[in-house]
Amino acid sequence: MTENPKSKSSKKIIRPISVDHIARIEGKAGIEIRHDGKNVQVSQVNIFEGPRYFEAITLGKPIEEATAVFPRVCSFCAAAHKITGLQAAEKAIGLHPTKQTVKLRELLYIGDYIESHALHLFLLALPDFLGYPDAFSMSKDHPTILAAGMALKDIGADIQTVIGSRYIHQENVMLGGFGKLPTKKKLVSLGQRLRGLQNEAEQALETLVSYRNWPEVDASRIHLALEPYDGTYTMLGDVVHASDNSKFKVDAYKMRLRESIVSHSFAKHSHYNEQPFMTGSLSRYHLFGGGMTGRAKELAEMYVEFLDPNNPMSNNFAQAVEIIYFVQRAESIISDIASALKPNEKRIKPQITKAGTGVSMTEAPRGLLAYTISVDKNGKVKSVDIITPTAMFLPILENDLRRMSEGLLKQGVKDAKVIGPKLETVVRSYDPCVSCSVHVTEVTDRK
Repeated sequence: MTENPKSKSSKKIIRPISVDHIARIEGKAGIEIRHDGKNVQVSQVNIFEGPRYFEAITLGKPIEEATAVFPRVCSFCAAAHKITGLQAAEKAIGLHPTKQTVKLRELLYIGDYIESHALHLFLLALPDFLGYPDAFSMSKDHPTILAAGMALKDIGADIQTVIGSRYIHQENVMLGGFGKLPTKKKLVSLGQRLRGLQNEAEQALETLVSYRNWPEVDASRIHLALEPYDGTYTMLGDVVHASDNSKFKVDAYKMRLRESIVSHSFAKHSHYNEQPFMTGSLSRYHLFGGGMTGRAKELAEMYVEFLDPNNPMSNNFAQAVEIIYFVQRAESIISDIASALKPNEKRIKPQITKAGTGVSMTEAPRGLLAYTISVDKNGKVKSVDIITPTAMFLPILENDLRRMSEGLLKQGVKDAKVIGPKLETVVRSYDPCVSCSVHVTEVTDRK
């Protein structure tokens, strides 16, 4: 990170603060701040990881082949991309999966949540709060914390392996169902392991409640989250709610969410009704936390001041509450499925007779994930659009970096070596997935 006089503007020296590489996030990005000693003129996240043409490379491919490509967008949330892409594809061809398939997919998705949140909280975020440069240094003084994180990460990966045949890029999850179903024995084993992980599930929250949010980034903000399909607290649904009391069907997301290209990033920026917005764990909890049950609800109500919707650092606390909740929900779903598993109900084979377009949104661990897929009458992909959570919340993240910088400058803090790490901590609170966020503007097969 550097700070040097750069130019004069209105007789004021404009100084840059640059973080060339944001540590402990997925992907490659940097931070650039330019200020005059009090006010910030430029606040941006420079994403220089090149575009990954997942939308383009699936054009003209059979829809089943395309849905095998989409999970390669990200190894951290492969299940999120797999399920969201499958749902969009199934809508495009008019296929309706069974209730058992929907529940097994939700269980797979929960495995993704547990693994992703454990990775972020225990390996990427907690070192900030405990004062360590990385998780390896932290583990020397806090081995119990790291052990809890690894146990949660392992059970999340194992859930995905049992349901999807492997914990990333799950090929067993297919249009209309599964290539094979998990055995009752394997499901019961997962349930028993989950039941024994309550203390580990609470470890992140137990650690975080010793720390307070930084007031510099307090600001009212719009939150967007998906209304759960069954009235509980989960990641599947068909209607998006906003904290301004508006809502819209997922099919209409292109009418409400506008993407734009910015010069400093390969990731586009998204706005809701022309305003920046937040999406992710904090948004889910803020809008639908009433659907939580059990120990997670009890602890969330006990520490409600840590779940401040106006402060992005509360996203860490929201993830910690979600781990507790989803460990218990996964155990409950496994119990229900194992007691009434239909071994012959593996898959409804797709029958494609006409062209169509399907739209799907789900709640990925980091927030709303949107897919639109169009296919021709032969089941070949005509067009694809993918908008990821990070591409949605980048504008408000940049606003928070501005707030953090100006807050510190007004306190008299001007040392880049002090400001830089604090900016990185704010970025990490969003849990960005930079590799997911880069994509092309629009690609259509014109054949």
